[in-house]
Amino acid sequence: MIHLMLATMTAHSVPGSLLAALPEQGGYFDLTKIIVFLLAALLWAHNAAWAEQDIKKLHVPKGMWIWLILASGIFSLVLWLLVPIFAVGLSLFVVLYGGAIISYVIFRNRRVAPSKTVLTPAHLKRLTKGSSISAEEKEHGKDRVRIKGADGKTPAWPKDVVEHAAYDALQDLLFDAIWRRSSDVRLDLLPNQPVKTVFKVDGVDRAREPIDADLGPALFSEFKRIAGMNREELRRPQSGSFKATIGAGGSADKAVEVDVKTSGSTAGQRLLLKLFSEETKFKLEDLGMTKSQFEAFEKQVGEPKGVIIVSGPRGSGVTSTLYAIIRSHDAFMQNIHSLEVTKSLELENITQHVYDSQDGTVSFGKRFRSILRTEPDIVMAGDTPDTETAALAAAAGRQGKKIYLGMTAKDTFTALRRYLQGVDDNALAASSLLAVTCQRLARIVCSECRRAYKPDPNLLKKANLPIGENRPFYRPPNQDELEVDKQGNPILCPICQGSGYLGRTGVFEVLILDDDLRALVAKGTALPTLKVEARKKGMLYLQEVALHKVYEGQTSINEVLRVTRDVAGSKTKKRAKA
Repeated sequence: MIHLMLATMTAHSVPGSLLAALPEQGGYFDLTKIIVFLLAALLWAHNAAWAEQDIKKLHVPKGMWIWLILASGIFSLVLWLLVPIFAVGLSLFVVLYGGAIISYVIFRNRRVAPSKTVLTPAHLKRLTKGSSISAEEKEHGKDRVRIKGADGKTPAWPKDVVEHAAYDALQDLLFDAIWRRSSDVRLDLLPNQPVKTVFKVDGVDRAREPIDADLGPALFSEFKRIAGMNREELRRPQSGSFKATIGAGGSADKAVEVDVKTSGSTAGQRLLLKLFSEETKFKLEDLGMTKSQFEAFEKQVGEPKGVIIVSGPRGSGVTSTLYAIIRSHDAFMQNIHSLEVTKSLELENITQHVYDSQDGTVSFGKRFRSILRTEPDIVMAGDTPDTETAALAAAAGRQGKKIYLGMTAKDTFTALRRYLQGVDDNALAASSLLAVTCQRLARIVCSECRRAYKPDPNLLKKANLPIGENRPFYRPPNQDELEVDKQGNPILCPICQGSGYLGRTGVFEVLILDDDLRALVAKGTALPTLKVEARKKGMLYLQEVALHKVYEGQTSINEVLRVTRDVAGSKTKKRAKA
């Protein structure tokens, strides 16, 4: 359009041969093109206003999306005016602005109930059906979270005013828990007090805004209803489960299985939710071992017989590692059993046994023995609570079975010492022992909001890390580094929700026992000597592996100190005694 005006202004100075090539007078004004351009501008203005209001309802930082929609619209409209060919300008507008608005639609559709999505088949269906929507569809159109109760049915919204409000609060709570990637949720109900709510995200507790005290009892009752529990029971422990999903109904949905446990006392009630998703079903290569550790450990997992010990403190992911190892075996070709105090996940084609002491008359070792009598190829014990279990595992490993033992320990040599003490026969223990691991879970620093800094050369030197590469370390942003909105509230990262971390990775200490080390173990060699020999063969300690993850940009120094504090503390105490 602008280029047509310029052509008119210079028409009188152009030679006759060129004038003949120009359009006739009035040919520069095209009402249809002007209308199309104005409609596109109105569409952009309308969508920008809608997006601003929509973002407020979603409770997400609006800066990035609003600027993207405004900037893409203005830029594409101006570009449209400058491009000589109208159709090309229109195409650029559709690609640039259309791409921006579609990106936002995909983002927001993942965070709303199916009945609230836009530009989807479900949305078009709602527009065409109009008033013919059923009462059931209208009712569940309020759902931010799609729930399948313990009976497999979608729970109905309560008619009672208080219960209805409590179920609405339940929906908000579950949506936040799933969206924030919580693994656990704890609710504490005390008389006449707001319901204290704590999420566990990436292994760290994060407090949520308390729920009104008036809704507390009804909220607990609604959780019991959907989990298939007795709503009237306030004291005795109960357990149940249900399934929950958020998203627009496509491949981007987030679905979890929720285990519910309640307990009560004279002081009040407590409700615990444990959320399991497909993301928690790790494979062996997903655990976080270094390349050399993985190659060596995978070889031991591939051995047809022997014992492998997987250890770590409580909450360090030992069960997840055991599950990943078990899933690496062919459950169709091999007879695989597990014995666990609590079954965390269903393992397909694997016989899972849950330990029951039968009022103290049956030990873990006795139950382990009964499983070995069924002639399994592979057995996984989630814990090693007694000497009987350790001795049975060592004998079974030497006789041709593959045994995986879970154990609570702060490092590999502590786990090895406990195993040797349990077996009480060094030669027997050494004959079948393949590997011992110990682990921690370190949070991965968020790649979206992380801050780079130059590490102290002395730290690099102490950690045996390269000094000359000038590679930055990363950390989460400090509070004073966050951008703020017009009201002065911090704008949180939409990826990690302001925690500075996104997901976790395993940090492993791996001891591979070759023939030389097994011979030393069989002779009853002292642990300090075993450590020296293991180091000669290239074994890395837990803190060394953790610092390499900092060097590679996966986690932060503060996170390493947090998860390895018990190891560092034990070494300090030993030096003090010396």
